[in-house]
Amino acid sequence: MTPLQLLNALVLVEREGPVGRRALSETLQLNDGVVRGLLERLAASKMALVTVKGVQLSKMGKESLRKLLRQLSIKKIISLEQSDLVPTNSAMGVHATKLYRPGMTGIVQRDEAIKAGAEGSITVAVLGKKLVIPPDNKSIAELAPKENARLRSELEPTDKDLIIIGFGKDPGRALAGALAAVLSLQKA
Repeated sequence: MTPLQLLNALVLVEREGPVGRRALSETLQLNDGVVRGLLERLAASKMALVTVKGVQLSKMGKESLRKLLRQLSIKKIISLEQSDLVPTNSAMGVHATKLYRPGMTGIVQRDEAIKAGAEGSITVAVLGKKLVIPPDNKSIAELAPKENARLRSELEPTDKDLIIIGFGKDPGRALAGALAAVLSLQKA
């Protein structure tokens, strides 16, 4: 199991929990045995509670996930609907603070999202008070005014923040793509 798969599993369990093993296996695109082993390790480390209803994060698991997300500069994760900006109904937005770097193109992030099973990603940067798409810094306010307003109100991004939008066949793949894109920023 990769760090991305573990992070994706923790976020999904936190967002959806309690969630059944089979549903988690399908969403994560992992075989049942791998997910069973993961859940056993999470339960043994007291990070998750496994019941008849499914698995959910324990208080310790929630605290560990919050700490990990903070270390990755992830402030918030939201579901997004199809719009002028988002090409599909299965999309997730990840708000990453202060990760914008001059010269970013979003291509590396898109490639990592695709490797993780998503159909792609869109990198949105906050430059000053504007939401833009690197590298040519097209304004989201002009391209998709409704999405611009929604991202601003739900995420409250500030200068040099990024919003990575992962999209895919289902929300699990969209989330995996968005998280993979954010993890690629940590390597840079």
